Amino acid sequence: MKQTDFEAQVLAIWMRSRIPLTLAHLQHLTGASRARSKQWLDAMAVAGGLDVDVADDGEMIWTVRGAERPRSGPATVAEWERLGALSREVARAPTAPVAQALGGGLARGAGDQKSVIGSGVLSLFLGPLGWVYAAPLREAVPGAAVYVGLVSLLPHFLLMPLLGVLMPLSGAAGVYYAGRHNQIGARAGLFSDDKKKTPGGR
Repeated sequence: MKQTDFEAQVLAIWMRSRIPLTLAHLQHLTGASRARSKQWLDAMAVAGGLDVDVADDGEMIWTVRGAERPRSGPATVAEWERLGALSREVARAPTAPVAQALGGGLARGAGDQKSVIGSGVLSLFLGPLGWVYAAPLREAVPGAAVYVGLVSLLPHFLLMPLLGVLMPLSGAAGVYYAGRHNQIGARAGLFSDDKKKTPGGR
């Protein structure tokens, strides 16, 4: 690994998660040796890209200057790795992945199956943005818009308790959407009438 690759991974971890930038976390997530990680972190700090604080237990924690962390996202290494594994699973799936759905490739065959666990995890970590994987757009798009609005507008002290309630509900909705899709062979609504849905229907 080169120093530039290490720096890019540090920035990605900072901007896509809430994992504390400790030496152990970065060594594990980047694959760089402990000595190399410490050397490159020190170099980034000297160059002005990082600040470093020492916690009460003596652990050094780095922060990235000039870049905000997301208000929600994986807070532990385990959550980060589960989300990464899920993203790779969805990308490898023979059906169109989330990215294709966002791009408009929404036509599905009746035999198309959705990962119930995948849908639940996406919806838990990404909120209603994850609904795009299995929910009808008439529900996923408004839900995603409301979610983005809340994250953008609410102050942190109000947002975090609210997300603590809403994100598990979003995950449960993701499980429902995928399960219902697999049951009837089409995207089915949670908030709209889908009793007339039949396999292969929209």
